[in-house]
Amino acid sequence: MKRSPFFCDIAAANPVLANVQGWEVANQFTTVEEEHTAVRERVGIFDWSTTGEFEVCGPDALALVQKVIVNDASRMEVNQVLYTTILNDDGDVVSDITVYRMAEDRYMLMTAWGSNAANARPEYDLLVEYGAGMNATITDVSSGLGLLAIQGPQSKALLRELTDADLDSQKYMRAVPATAVAARVLISRTGYTGELGYEVLLPAEHAHDFWVALMAAGEKYGVALCGMTAAFGLRMEKGYIMRFDFVGRTPYEIGLGWTVKLNKPDFIGRDALIRRREAGFTSRLMSLVIQDGYMPANGDAIYCDGKQVGTVTSAAFGYTIGKAVALGFVPNDLAQSGVEVQIRSEAGEAHPAIVERRPLYDPDAARIRQ
Repeated sequence: MKRSPFFCDIAAANPVLANVQGWEVANQFTTVEEEHTAVRERVGIFDWSTTGEFEVCGPDALALVQKVIVNDASRMEVNQVLYTTILNDDGDVVSDITVYRMAEDRYMLMTAWGSNAANARPEYDLLVEYGAGMNATITDVSSGLGLLAIQGPQSKALLRELTDADLDSQKYMRAVPATAVAARVLISRTGYTGELGYEVLLPAEHAHDFWVALMAAGEKYGVALCGMTAAFGLRMEKGYIMRFDFVGRTPYEIGLGWTVKLNKPDFIGRDALIRRREAGFTSRLMSLVIQDGYMPANGDAIYCDGKQVGTVTSAAFGYTIGKAVALGFVPNDLAQSGVEVQIRSEAGEAHPAIVERRPLYDPDAARIRQ
């Protein structure tokens, strides 16, 4: 199994560990509710070093990035971060990623998982495939980096203790080079929790020193170490997707049609995507709020009026709203807030649920932009 450069420090906190896509990661430190609440009310720390970072440099760097993603990187400013998806030739989403413009001819693509136990790196492989013959260099820099997510209302105050970077003027979806704890880092105002937050990317050799300084500075802010389970509940309240949620689907069906820029040069899957959009879509990915305390499993059936109308793609407990929340595809005529459905377990038990639009938490995104 793979381990992050923070693993020894994390293991010293005695978390419950889990094997996720070939990585040994912290699943839980205290209780999931305590970790969830810390992020919503104070500040929580997540180790996201499982991410993959692929640099694309050179005169054709932009052309290559444009070919791979559906969004338009040509409008990016230096230090801007762009959320986007990558499709296959059939127009299906195969990955959702962030693109960082590091310099005029240098980009970095960050994926949720850099590689698994089999060292699969689909995003990197696509860059290499479509970069053949282009004047661009593609480098997988993942193994030399660590990434910590510092998330919550007190995240800015805590990070100020470690760097003199101008965090007050840093906008959402911007990443700036800085110095923190004597290391050169990249501070990105991004996250996966729906709160004000930052992600700090740094050389692996500085991971321990940064961790020690972060923990010491975080005591007065009530910092909490957070695991994967808490992350899933936080993202579920915001309706953020994971790979389970988009298999075989287009960006339009999963609520990411806004990332597609059809007026830019050709990109992977563009023609198929246009054909499928013209044919029309019959279902949409919606939030489902469970009413009786049942925790759905991936693959549970969604029923309405005695007929199966969809399937749960992922679920977690949302401690902020006090109920279990699932994501699932439902027909267009049911894809509206307030529709009553049932979630049926593998054993056939029926549980009441309410269809809701995403996101359930902070729909105006005021928290992440404060």
